[in-house]
Amino acid sequence: MFGIGFAIQLNRLEQRGEGVPRYLRRLAVLFLIGLAHIFLLWLGDIVALYALMGTVLLLFRKVGDRWLLRWAVIMWLIPIAWSAAMHFGGFKPADPIYAQGESMIVSMGFDISKGPMPFFAEAPLTDHLRVHRAEAFFRLGDLFYQMRFTKVLGMFLIGLWVGRHAVYSNLDRYRPLLKKVATIGLGLGLPLAAAKAYFTMTSGRDEGLQFVTEVFYVLSTPTLAIGYAAGFALLWARGRGGLLEWAAPAGQMALTNYLMQTVIQSVLFYGWGFGLIGKFGLIFTIPFTLVIFAVQIAYSRWWLAHFRFGPVEWLWRSLTYGRAQPMRLDTAAPA
Repeated sequence: MFGIGFAIQLNRLEQRGEGVPRYLRRLAVLFLIGLAHIFLLWLGDIVALYALMGTVLLLFRKVGDRWLLRWAVIMWLIPIAWSAAMHFGGFKPADPIYAQGESMIVSMGFDISKGPMPFFAEAPLTDHLRVHRAEAFFRLGDLFYQMRFTKVLGMFLIGLWVGRHAVYSNLDRYRPLLKKVATIGLGLGLPLAAAKAYFTMTSGRDEGLQFVTEVFYVLSTPTLAIGYAAGFALLWARGRGGLLEWAAPAGQMALTNYLMQTVIQSVLFYGWGFGLIGKFGLIFTIPFTLVIFAVQIAYSRWWLAHFRFGPVEWLWRSLTYGRAQPMRLDTAAPA
């Protein structure tokens, strides 16, 4: 979806004669929002990586359709070769990064011998804010360990292709393709994801099985994502998208809702909040997630009935344009 969004943004800016500079400013602001997310709230941020890969996406905007798809496949295969080099070739690019993060945490006086769970369950908010600086290294290490750079870029390239052809505006025309993509994507993605889950639980420290797990992960992620997207598009095209249309405001405020999920989960699960971490099994996360998302949909519908943008989307837009944008719907937009 971000790939499609970037393609739409770039096309609109070029039509207005604003082009690449404004696009890069948007990404620079998004990158700063991602950094703030990491250092103030949670190490698992994805926004900063999206901003970086959105910049790289510029290099592909003149690439032909066929090669665009080929490059997407290449980007998805790179992590497999990367993982093979790590598990069988002694290539450990993430280890020094992890070590730096651990060193910082130890220098702050925290005990890491028992893992992160005691800290998450007991530490006050002030300690969390201190440790976030070190956790940034763990996030960077994860990105290199999994080679998420090319994984994300591969999905962006598919999104660029979709945005270039305006598939979302011509669903009837692309219905045969969407059916094929949904069938293949879900048909392959679901068993691959199941295999990944199985090997995650059984691989232990075996290098070979860990590599197999990574292969299933790399292959299942894009196939499932594309399959789900095509399936939802088909539902919408068949006039069965009532629920999707009802939930659309949450998508219009995607950045706000993404960051708010971090805030909500932190308050509920960390020790400085309600301290629920470790007190519920994984099966609890499914209904819990649905409840939170339903609340976010309702809130988003109310918010966008009164305002033009979500709060963070407004901040993003205002910083990009260098001036405060009109927020209320009854306020005239600047020329």
